Amino acid sequence: MNGTSLFSIRPISSEQLLDQLHGLTRIAFDLDGTLYDTRDFEHPALGAVVDWLKQRSEESLDGLLTELQARRDTDRHRPGLFDELLPKYGLPASWGAECAARFCAYSGAELVDSRSLSNELRMLQSRGCRLALVTNGRAPLQLHKLRLLGLEEMFDVCICCDPAKPAQLKPAVWAWNKLRGWRSGLPTGYVGDDPVDAQFALAGHARFIGFTFKNSRYDN
Repeated sequence: MNGTSLFSIRPISSEQLLDQLHGLTRIAFDLDGTLYDTRDFEHPALGAVVDWLKQRSEESLDGLLTELQARRDTDRHRPGLFDELLPKYGLPASWGAECAARFCAYSGAELVDSRSLSNELRMLQSRGCRLALVTNGRAPLQLHKLRLLGLEEMFDVCICCDPAKPAQLKPAVWAWNKLRGWRSGLPTGYVGDDPVDAQFALAGHARFIGFTFKNSRYDN
C-alpha cells in the first residue's frame, strides 16, 4: 500500500469493511466517527452548551449552534472551537473553558438509541476475531459513550489515550505497546476514520482500514 492510498479514506459500506478485515484475527478500532456517528453525541452536546450560553448571556445567539456544529463536523480535532466563535457573538472568549467542560461532561443519553457497528462487531467475534479499542480521549467520557452504545462487552481491552498526556495520543506507539500481549505477534488491523488513525496503524505495523460511520438520520 503506498502513502497516497494509506491516507485516502474513501467511503465504504459495513459489508465492504467486513470484507477488508477478512483473514485478520486481531482488530483494533477507533471510537468516535468509526463505531458510531459522532454527531449523535456532539450535536446535542453542543445544543446543551448553547442553551447554557443563552441563559448566561440573556441573548438569543441565533446561528451559533449551527456554526458550532458545522465547524465541529468538518474539523473535529481543531482546538479552540468555543474560543474562536464566542467573540463573534459578542461573548467573552474566557467562557470557552467552561463551554468545553460542559461539552465533555454532557450525559449523551441519546446514544442509547444510536446506530453503531454492533452487528458487525458480533460478526467479527463469530469469526474468532479478538477486538480492541484505542481512542484518543479521557477515559471517563469515552468509556461512558461505549456503555451507552452497548458496546462495552465487545472488546478484550479498551485503551483511552489521555489528551493531558501528549505522549499517549495517536499516532504515538504508546497504545501499541499496551496491546503487545493482546496482539500475540499476529497480523493486526486498525479501523479508523481519520488520517491520524492511518498514521497510528503505520506506526504499529498494522493494516489500516479506513471507515467512517454515517447515521442515515443526517443529510450526508
